[in-house]
Amino acid sequence: MPPKGKATVSMAQKKANVLRFFQDEHSVYNIKELEKLIPKKCNGVSPMLVKGLIQEMIDEDGIISVEKCGSTNVYWCFKNQIIMKTQQEMTSLKTRIETAEKEALEAKRTLEQNEKSIRKEFYDLDGETVSRAEQLEKLEALNAQAKSLRATCDNMMETTWDQSQMKSRMKALAPQLQKLEMVTDNIELVTGFLCRRFIVNPSDLKAELGIPEEFLEFPGLPDVV
Repeated sequence: MPPKGKATVSMAQKKANVLRFFQDEHSVYNIKELEKLIPKKCNGVSPMLVKGLIQEMIDEDGIISVEKCGSTNVYWCFKNQIIMKTQQEMTSLKTRIETAEKEALEAKRTLEQNEKSIRKEFYDLDGETVSRAEQLEKLEALNAQAKSLRATCDNMMETTWDQSQMKSRMKALAPQLQKLEMVTDNIELVTGFLCRRFIVNPSDLKAELGIPEEFLEFPGLPDVV
């Protein structure tokens, strides 16, 4: 096996670890309990970071809930919350897309009807006098809005996976992870043999061959059988 080292934990990974803690425990906590438990359960999160990290996941990410209970704030995040929040956002986006598409279609029909007329100004459905240029600008803005909303919705559909999709993806990655582990093992064996055979310092040999001192570990990926 490759040598294990203490890798730097990114902010995204810290948040993922905190989120996993909340969802695995499926309970509610006050801030003192979180400052005590999270550093023990979450890799790379120190007690000093807990309060700020939790607040950021409430204000910016919107994935942790907080409620006043007497004189104390309690915090929680259940698995179904994120699923429901995503579904609500998708439903809202679909509604906005449908509304924008209807408005764009109506504007297009209005333009098509008025293109047959020589007049540059005409009456809309409310009896107001509007110009063809204004309607064209409105149509262009509505089309751009519908396109942007459609792209956002499509992106959410692609990145929102259920349990079966995640299991399928991890199963597909398993052979690659096994192959990668075998390659790193072989590299360690070869470099070890060369160092013993030619009495070379392992660090110097790895530096010369462009081999890192320690290979990256992926502790968050479970073994898939």
